[in-house]
Amino acid sequence: MSTTDTAPATRPRRANGLRTFLLHVDGELKEFWRSPITLAFIVLMPVMFYVGFGFAFRSQADEIRILGEHEITQANLSFGGVLGFALMSVAFANVAIGLAIRRHHGLFKRFRTTPVRPVTVMGAYLANTLLTTVIVVAVVTAIGLLGMGVSVAPERIPLVLAAIALGFVCMAPLGAAASLLPPNADAAVPMINGVFFPAAFLAGGFVVLPLGDTLSAIVDVLPGRPLTILLHGALSESGPVWDWPSVWLLLGWSLLGTVVALRWFRWASEREPRGFGAGRRKNAEGE
Repeated sequence: MSTTDTAPATRPRRANGLRTFLLHVDGELKEFWRSPITLAFIVLMPVMFYVGFGFAFRSQADEIRILGEHEITQANLSFGGVLGFALMSVAFANVAIGLAIRRHHGLFKRFRTTPVRPVTVMGAYLANTLLTTVIVVAVVTAIGLLGMGVSVAPERIPLVLAAIALGFVCMAPLGAAASLLPPNADAAVPMINGVFFPAAFLAGGFVVLPLGDTLSAIVDVLPGRPLTILLHGALSESGPVWDWPSVWLLLGWSLLGTVVALRWFRWASEREPRGFGAGRRKNAEGE
């Protein structure tokens, strides 16, 4: 068969694959944005935290804070903190809880019984997560620029965007890996939030906490801390514009999350009830 005969056949397959992917993305978006609980805890929570912390420090917005080698205004300090919090909320906690719940209820297992490829199912889920991240970051940025006194030098805007992108690339695989921890849907929210909230606040995004040497050493290597360092560096008035050790840490966490998720990812958590197979065999033998 000539190449002219095979080319028309490959194009419809690609078109159908793209159409299937877009249909799954559309379904993910509708399910996510129609859930009041999801909107409240994933989308609105970073905004509410920002409004609370932002107005608490609004009178000090122009005051300069010293963070290591950086000088940063209080307004930009709070803004960088809420950006890191939003990334951890949407790309880590949301992914981990969402995948754990879907796995427990067998939603992904049902897709595996259809001709849809696994990469389409997971790609649509992550596409919705990425779009949600963009929306939350855009809303938080609008609030910061219009009402919280945030000011970013034009030459540092690409660095802010690069830090946000790197944060998403790190947090999303870690969320997929963390989704393997909860044994069922009921345990997903408390277990993941038990990791998410301490990590988010200890990262020093909103306020710099006086931690001991041992705890500081542990927090410094957790993904929230290097992400906060990159965001604050990009938003600072002076100091190094890019912290490469933080970049390598985030990339290392991203690689670890990807390896764990690919190696041990499960489409369903249902298992055959204990003794079911043995009982069935005994019945068959008795017959």
